Parts: sequence; C-alpha cells; structure tokens
Amino acid sequence: MFDRDAWLEVANNVLAHPLRTTLTGLSVALGIFILVVMQGLGYGLQHGVEGQFADDAVNSIWVEGGRTQVAYRGNQSNRPIKLTNGDVPGLATQADTIPAYSRRIRMWGAEVVWENPDGENQSGNFGLRGVDPAHIELERSNLLSGRFINERDVLESRKVAVVGPNIVEELFRAAEPVGAFVRINGVLFQVVGTFEDPGSRWENRVTYVPFSTAQALFRSDDSFDQIIYSTGDMTTDATVAQSGRMLGWLKDVKAVHPDDSRGVRVDNNNEEYAMYASIFEGIRLFIWGIGLMTLLAGAVGVANILAIGVKERTKEIGVRKALGATNGSIVSLVVMESTVLMLVSGSLGLMLAVGLLTTVAPMANHEYFQNPQVDHRIALFALVVLVLVGLASGLGPALRAVAIRPVEALRDE
Repeated sequence: MFDRDAWLEVANNVLAHPLRTTLTGLSVALGIFILVVMQGLGYGLQHGVEGQFADDAVNSIWVEGGRTQVAYRGNQSNRPIKLTNGDVPGLATQADTIPAYSRRIRMWGAEVVWENPDGENQSGNFGLRGVDPAHIELERSNLLSGRFINERDVLESRKVAVVGPNIVEELFRAAEPVGAFVRINGVLFQVVGTFEDPGSRWENRVTYVPFSTAQALFRSDDSFDQIIYSTGDMTTDATVAQSGRMLGWLKDVKAVHPDDSRGVRVDNNNEEYAMYASIFEGIRLFIWGIGLMTLLAGAVGVANILAIGVKERTKEIGVRKALGATNGSIVSLVVMESTVLMLVSGSLGLMLAVGLLTTVAPMANHEYFQNPQVDHRIALFALVVLVLVGLASGLGPALRAVAIRPVEALRDE
C-alpha cells in the first residue's frame, strides 16, 4: 500500500544532504551509464564484423592463388600461383563433402554499354565476375528479378548477364533491365536477371556472367582467381581439417614451400566466425565485469551515506522506538531510502546512455562499426539489479538502526 507520508519522509531524508547524495548518486549513474554504453558499443563492433561475414556464407572455404615468398624446388620467389580447371578435381579429393562450389574470375573496370530506346548509349565501368550457379548462395546475394546463372549457361558458355543494383540505377534508370542487351568490353550479352548483395557495396557494382564464358572471352588460359566451397552443416573442427588438407595439397601440387603463407591461401569462414564469436563473448563478459564493479562501488557509497545518516539520526530513531515504532517500520524506512537513491540515480544513468546511443547510432556507418544499440534485456536487468542492490545496500544500516536502544540514544544526546 502507498504511504504518502512515508515516501515524503524518504524524499526529505535523501535530500537533506544534497552534496553527499549527489556525489553518491553520480557514482551509481556512472555505473549504469558505463555498463549500457559499453554494451551498446560492443554490439556496434559486433554488428560491423558480422556485416563482413554477411557478405559471404559463414559455412564456406575460399581458395585462391597468390605470389610465393620463398624459393622452392628450383623455383624463384615472387612466382605467381594460378588456380586452373585441372585443380578442381584434386581439391575435391581433399574434401569430406562439397554441397556446392563456385569458381570465380574477377575483373575490374569492365565497360558496360546499353543503348537506350532513344538510340543513346549509357555506359559505365563496373566489376565483372565469371561464376558458377552456386555463387549466389555462397556470396549471400538476393535475386531481385529474372534468374541467376544456371548450369546450362555454363555448359554452353552462353553470353548472359546478371547485373547489380548500381548498374541498374546508373545505366537503365527507369527502364526494365531484364531482357535488354548490353555490351561488356565490346561483347554482346543479354541481361537475364538482377541481384543485390546486402553485405557489400562493391559487389552491387558487379555484373555476373557464366564462368566458362568469362574464361573463354577474358582469359588466355584455363586459370581462375578463386574457388569457393560450401561446407554445409559440417562442424568447425571438420572444416578446419578439410581446409588444412586442401592447403597442403595445393602447396604440394604448386611447389609452394610449406611455410610460405602467401603462395596460396585457404580461408575458412567457419573458423574465423567461431574465433570472432569467442572474442565478442569475452568482451561482453569483460564489460559486465566493469559495469558490475562500478555498481558495487556505488552500492558501497550508498551504504556508507546511509550508515552516516543512521548515526546522525540516532536520537530521532530512539524517539521513534520510544513512541512505539516497530523494527519493521524502521528497516523499511532505511531500505526505502537506499532503493530510491539507487533507482533514481541508475535510471538517470540509463536514460543518458540510451540517449547517447540513440544519437550515435545514425552516424555509425563504418565498415567495422555499425548500429550500436541498447539491449533492452540488459536495460531491464540493470533496473532489477539496481533495486536488489538498493535493498542490499540499505540492509546493513537498517539493522544498525534497529539495534539502537531508545534509552541509550536519548542519553547519548
């Protein structure tokens, strides 16, 4: 039941020493502020890193050639290592399972020209990717209209293209791209679909064509830049073992020194994601530790000012008991003071933290830092903790108040 007089008395007691109360309240507010803000910033960093993984499937292994750093088996260092069509069956022998894969040829600065209905050429320089049909899943792209590259396109080396949203916007504008014909580096292609890659602004400036078509038109040999393997539902440990076998096989076949880290690369997204997840879990625990320690310091401060207050009010408490006040009413009064102080101060810190994160969020658009946000579960938990800490911090001084004997209190005064 709400006792107006009791709450007014609590408010008067809390405000009786404004400087002492303000300093103690600031320490509590700071604890909540640090906890919520650091958790929010941690989420911003996590969202940024996860955004990098959103560009590609987490359950994937990426293989590509590079340049050797070490002379080996009679070969000079700085030797370019190319992947070829002949490597694909050998790599497959090192895999436990291959649910899907896509070879990839990369080109930048390919000229794409579309003649609009008025006979005017719209052109621009964009990226070009020669890919297999599974690439849309491995790249985690979304098909917006039409269709993607299919098996028949690759088998027959068809001149078909799937274009990204930036190309649609810059070349076609309001026109329908699907079905239109474009020239890519002078070669006529038909647009059969459009796509969007939510995780990469660069990929949105790309045209996809069948792998075999790109290799025949834009390569003088059977080389390619990358091959991406899906690992399906394999465990992280299993994918680590598989990527290790692939790397060892490639180094042996390409005559790359076992300790050369740049001759060939095998990147395991499963392993990297698991590593980052472990790091962020540690960061969250560290932030909780700092926040709770700050709250504890605030609770100690509240307990101290209440203990001082009880000592200063020894005569008052003695008079109350002499007039028939129960131990329960005295404990309730002191505990209410501590809870009010913790809850008001903590709520102030919480509101400041939420306000700061809400202000910062729209401006946070860095590649590795995106959308810092307030976790409402943490905010709710923090309020519950404030109430519990307020009760606990007031309990000691309350028990001291109960122990005061009226005769001694009046005699001491």
